[in-house]
Amino acid sequence: MLIRLLRLSTTTDKLSEEQSKEVHSNEDSFEEHSFDDSEDQAENTSEKPQRKLFWLLSIGSNTSQLILLNFFPYFAAQVGVTSTVMGFLTAIRNLVGALFQGRIGLWSDKKGRRLFLLLGFFFSFAFSAMLIFSYSTIMLVIVATAQAFAFSIIIPAWNAALGDITKLKGRTTYIGKLSAIGQAVGVVLMLILACIFFFFDRFNGYIVLGKLITGLDWKLQYGIVFAVCALTLFISGIAVIFLKETRIKDSSRVQPKMITAFQNKSFRNFIIVNGFFGISMAALWPIYPVIQVSIMGLKIYELTVVAAIYVIFFSFGGFLGGKLGDRFGRKPVLIFSRVIMFSVSLLYIPAVLSGSWFYIMLTNVISGFGNGIFLVLMNTYVLDLSSTETLGAFSGLAHASWGIATFIGSLSAGFIADAISSTYGPIIMVISTTIAIAIMRALASVGYFFIKESLPKKNRSSKTKY
Repeated sequence: MLIRLLRLSTTTDKLSEEQSKEVHSNEDSFEEHSFDDSEDQAENTSEKPQRKLFWLLSIGSNTSQLILLNFFPYFAAQVGVTSTVMGFLTAIRNLVGALFQGRIGLWSDKKGRRLFLLLGFFFSFAFSAMLIFSYSTIMLVIVATAQAFAFSIIIPAWNAALGDITKLKGRTTYIGKLSAIGQAVGVVLMLILACIFFFFDRFNGYIVLGKLITGLDWKLQYGIVFAVCALTLFISGIAVIFLKETRIKDSSRVQPKMITAFQNKSFRNFIIVNGFFGISMAALWPIYPVIQVSIMGLKIYELTVVAAIYVIFFSFGGFLGGKLGDRFGRKPVLIFSRVIMFSVSLLYIPAVLSGSWFYIMLTNVISGFGNGIFLVLMNTYVLDLSSTETLGAFSGLAHASWGIATFIGSLSAGFIADAISSTYGPIIMVISTTIAIAIMRALASVGYFFIKESLPKKNRSSKTKY
């Protein structure tokens, strides 16, 4: 495979130049469908209902993914899985989601986005609802795998649809704002759930308004969370039915093969750098739920507050990252979002030693902000590099490579954490693994200094309007 890629790299400069021209030509070819409030921005359409549908889909997609991202690991830890099993669950979700995204992205380039969005949202709704009744390790593996496959249908089609309706100039601003609003709704839902769970926990056994308050069983608490997640996905699926196809089909153009993405040197370098960082990122994923639930014993309303803090700063990071990415370029903002991530794992050391969940909240402030910036910039960077015909393929392959990298990181870290914990105890496990992960992240972030800027200076916004 490497030999094949080396041979293909001889044609890279010519292909990159052609693809760059095609990317810039998108401003003309998609003018009819792009959302643009002004000459400098990417949010405009003569059909306001379609614009509202994109906001609704963003709310459903972001809310459901963030709820699952935060609560599924907590749920698995509450069920009682070990670090090894947690690593396997995280890894298998990443791998299954990764394996199909490139191909689905290519299919969406050929068949259109609407069909795959419809399938993805309804499959995700069904599998998320199944989590309500999954209390064994085997069921968690089955449902997590199916759920990952369902989201692998949504992600490349959704990102490609955003590429269809936006122009190069102002793209990150629009995507960042769209994501921020969707995540803000997720925060509100999480805080409402936190208040409900706190009320039943705090007043358990009390008589309020003449009625005896009884605490909620943990299965019922998580069932409510996953029911809310499933509901947002179901509403999104209904919204897709009324969505018009964004993919403009041109029968005169030949659909390029997926391998074309690897012929783009800038894209190839990015997924290599991003992959190495993905391994270091995922190494913490099977460990932090065990720390928060099994070692520190946080209650579900505390976990909900922690998750809400993550989403708040994730939303803010996406909003600010979109603005900065359009004004200063993608590369410097990407670098910043990755460099700060080494500190996240280190904060788990004082959290465990002091038993204070203040440090847990601080980890989510930093990780939420950094990941919010990164997700918007990564998606935009990949769309910048792709051509009109390969938006889905580029997006799918970028997420596929990230998923494979995080599969490796999660699976390896789960086994290592379990081995250290069984030999030296959980405290030594936390200290040793978090320090190692911090070093890995610091070293891996250096790679982003060597990627190519995807937004030329002439296309940067001197002033971003909102």
